[in-house]
Amino acid sequence: MAFAAAFLFFNNKKMENLSEGNVLQGGVVRAAADIVCKENGVGKAVRDAGEAVTNIVYKRDDFREKINALHLRFSEYGRNAKEWAKKCMLLLPEIDKYKVWAKKGFGSIYEYAAKIAGLSRGQVEEGLRVMRKVENRPALRKVVEEKGINAVRPVAAIATDETAEFWAEKARNMSVGELKVYVRDFRRQGGLVGDSNVNDAAALFDGAMAVDATKRLFDEGKAADITTPSFEAFGKQANRSGGRDVPDFQPEKMQVTMELEPEVLNQLKKLKGDGDWNELMKKFLGLREKELEREKPEPVKTESRHVPAEIERYVIDRDCGKCAFPGCDKEYKELHHADSFALRRVHDPGRIFCLCEAHHGLAHRGLIENEHLPAKCWKVRREVNREGVRFGIDRRVMAHRGWRREGSVRG
Repeated sequence: MAFAAAFLFFNNKKMENLSEGNVLQGGVVRAAADIVCKENGVGKAVRDAGEAVTNIVYKRDDFREKINALHLRFSEYGRNAKEWAKKCMLLLPEIDKYKVWAKKGFGSIYEYAAKIAGLSRGQVEEGLRVMRKVENRPALRKVVEEKGINAVRPVAAIATDETAEFWAEKARNMSVGELKVYVRDFRRQGGLVGDSNVNDAAALFDGAMAVDATKRLFDEGKAADITTPSFEAFGKQANRSGGRDVPDFQPEKMQVTMELEPEVLNQLKKLKGDGDWNELMKKFLGLREKELEREKPEPVKTESRHVPAEIERYVIDRDCGKCAFPGCDKEYKELHHADSFALRRVHDPGRIFCLCEAHHGLAHRGLIENEHLPAKCWKVRREVNREGVRFGIDRRVMAHRGWRREGSVRG
């Protein structure tokens, strides 16, 4: 009995969770085990086990302090390593230009960078690519020196000598996530300023792949015949001016594929009748909008920034838990007051929208246009409207919430 008790106690995984308040309990258990073991003639072995358990409890705090100290030291070294890696990557173009790696007896720049600086092949290739793009553009190179290679990656291929200052300012003040989304939205709006050859090639490739995939599904009979994309329109756009108009290309209709139960499909066909699927979908969306309008809570005027639960549920349901910015299907991270809560002190469900982290950041940087209109009308703007009343408020909000230029958006 004594051996069984000692074995169970000593191997109990929960002993790791004993708190300081359980030291007495550990002592009582040890004493009880001691008595039992004495009666059975095996006192010393189990007494030692009980003593070991008690010591674990006492030493736990020292162990945690050691863990925290190790973590802090490692984190500090990690920050220093990142800083030195950034400096090494800045030197890569010259290392490659003068073949330093060969003169020092290495087989390649990749081997040299790996053994000297711990850089992977991917880091070297990306570093060389980006640095070659910005080497003759001082504004972008300065951003690389300040924030690192990743800060300018989204714009390295699209910036030109004429637009380098524009993109450098954006890269300096935005997080990488915001900059990626900003560039993507600019492309969609057809207002991207940059290297037209790079833009056209990327857009042509993406557009051709999308249309080709859709056409293949249609030909194979795997896509539901809801809408038919205009393949001829794409061809004309792609061939016009060497593809210059491709970024603006949006087919009038897109083909989609759905998996439906036979009964559901039969009912939908009856509802469609002699009409087309597009009109039926519009009708359904209209009915949903009317239902949401009936369920919309009343605005709440208050000094509290906390969005009332009823309004929060309504907004999330209306936006399907996704970012409300046109073309963005990311999960929402923030509820955004389009009219600025600081100005009106009102939680109006019709003027609060779900936004992803990046678009929420862009909104408070003053880079979303038409915020006074429904979200479907929003666009990214080239420059901040510094004359508007929102400019000063957004700057104070960002400062109050501690947003960093390099960091992610919070709150």
